[in-house]
Amino acid sequence: MPAAGSERRPPPTTMPPPEPTEGHRLSFCLLDAAGSVLAERDPDRRFYAASTIKLCVLLAALRAADHGELDLAATVPASRTFTGADGTPFALEGDHLDPSHPPDGTPIEMRELLVRMIDRSSNEATNAVIARVGLEAIARVVGDLGLTDTRIERAIGDPSAIGRGLTNETTAADLATTMRAIVSGDAVSRASTALALGALRAQRIRVIATVVREGIVVGSKSGEVDGYRHDVALIGDPTLPDARVLAVMTSGYAPLEADEEIRRIARELLGDLAA
Repeated sequence: MPAAGSERRPPPTTMPPPEPTEGHRLSFCLLDAAGSVLAERDPDRRFYAASTIKLCVLLAALRAADHGELDLAATVPASRTFTGADGTPFALEGDHLDPSHPPDGTPIEMRELLVRMIDRSSNEATNAVIARVGLEAIARVVGDLGLTDTRIERAIGDPSAIGRGLTNETTAADLATTMRAIVSGDAVSRASTALALGALRAQRIRVIATVVREGIVVGSKSGEVDGYRHDVALIGDPTLPDARVLAVMTSGYAPLEADEEIRRIARELLGDLAA
């Protein structure tokens, strides 16, 4: 795929999927292998990003590794407690917890944290990576990719940051751009791209991937909190011209209803790539 940040062109004239019903919000952006827009609806509407922020965190960490600033083989002690924006500790609890995360104090490699952050959407792994690379490095990724409608201002579950009004938000267009940057081979080294692709293809919370035709490899990252459900997927081999990147973001739907809407959009837009 060409470098991230290619100019987005207007989509061709096609019959779009039906509009969402009142009280529901749904946006999408479909890119081809060259980064051109094939279809979109309300692509610049901002949504709470949920776990989709983990793509920018991943890219910041891989860049740090490529620059020799982060040793992926180094170990850190596993933890569920982190330092908040006000400098005081906070612990992840309840739905924030990854039940498969190692017990506190267990040595865990940075490389494994990156994979766990994506393949099982571990919040503990995500906050550990954010603590290591820093929010400023993540903000640089956002700026370098030209993600004008994306804000990543806090770690997951940080009550002091939430109390200050800090948030994490993005759009379907920015999500598609971010995914394409990660898988293109241009944003990070070949080794880092391979690590990212492996984690994305092992993603356990699959939505768009469930409607893709058998034999086509999919890498994806979903995100969900109450009232929001999103998914962004690479469909196919990113080195081939028929690859696609599709991002769909929703709010106001019940979880199962949101998943069905995302699948409906994917079937409509992916054509022969869908089952």
